[in-house]
Amino acid sequence: MMKFILSIEEKVVGMDRRQSTKIRYPLSTILFLVFFSQLAGAETWGEIADFMEWNEKVLGKYVDLSESCPSHDTFERVMSMISDTHFQELNRCFQEEINFILSKEFSRLISLEGKTMRGNRSKEQSANHIITSYDGENRMSLSQIVVDEKSNEITANVKWLTVRHPQWEKL
Repeated sequence: MMKFILSIEEKVVGMDRRQSTKIRYPLSTILFLVFFSQLAGAETWGEIADFMEWNEKVLGKYVDLSESCPSHDTFERVMSMISDTHFQELNRCFQEEINFILSKEFSRLISLEGKTMRGNRSKEQSANHIITSYDGENRMSLSQIVVDEKSNEITANVKWLTVRHPQWEKL
């Protein structure tokens, strides 16, 4: 994250048209706070300011918030000075940094779902119970395994995970 903050400071040089004597928050700080709060779902300037107040201690580890958090008016005023193309480029850089951090921490999210396959044509055949693993990011099914009728879906999921990742067997 620090890499992004440093790179954003380089990219915003010359973009800040505010009077230097009246600047309380650097443009890089404002942008970081806007991007971070948007990541949390904030959409309006008021929501962004509220998010900042609620998370001031955490965000203060990354940027200087010694003079408290910027107000919603500050966010709106400063962001109105930035062109849409510059904002989109900076936002893209922020998203790339977040994706890079997440890819190091988590390879991807896999959903595991159990389903009983009903509607068999013959009465002698019982319904199959299947666990499907799905990679939502790539929109594809990774595997399906048939489990016993009486088995617990959770234990079947653990079995699937330990087959795919043997190092997790100890957990």
